[in-house]
Amino acid sequence: MARMTLNMLAGVMMTMAPVGSTYAGDSRVRTDNPALAAVIQDGIRRSATFRGIVEAIDASDGIVFVEQGRCGHGVRACLALSVKQAGPNRLLRVVVDVRKPDWDLIGSIGHELYHAVEVLSDPSVRSNGAIYLFYRRAGETSGDRFETPAAINAGDAVRREARHGHDTPGGER
Repeated sequence: MARMTLNMLAGVMMTMAPVGSTYAGDSRVRTDNPALAAVIQDGIRRSATFRGIVEAIDASDGIVFVEQGRCGHGVRACLALSVKQAGPNRLLRVVVDVRKPDWDLIGSIGHELYHAVEVLSDPSVRSNGAIYLFYRRAGETSGDRFETPAAINAGDAVRREARHGHDTPGGER
């Protein structure tokens, strides 16, 4: 089973196109929310780690929808444990509570998109039961919450880069 690592993410080089409700291009990270589309574009611009995660999704057979909402379990962002098939594509959904500073919201989205990369790196995860079992094996659990150290590290890196504007000409925002 091929697993994508953060090093592999850095090696994926693709041209990024705008993400959002008015975009009908090739990006596999999508949203119908214009404010979230702007945050995702800001993450791509401000964080090399975020950009690498999006590029890895774009190179996969997955389409990830990012939407505003509530997750429950006391968390403000989550990858829904749901996989739907649409032809050759696997559809995943990330839910975020947008009541955060922009750099923190970018970090939360990056963290959850990294979970999507984890799932998409396992071609056998094609159903709700399979995604649940995947995280039972791969993620530390607390009740019915799942987490991986790699996603924590990716989210922390995205937050650092977005907060300090490493990819922004002129330095810190």
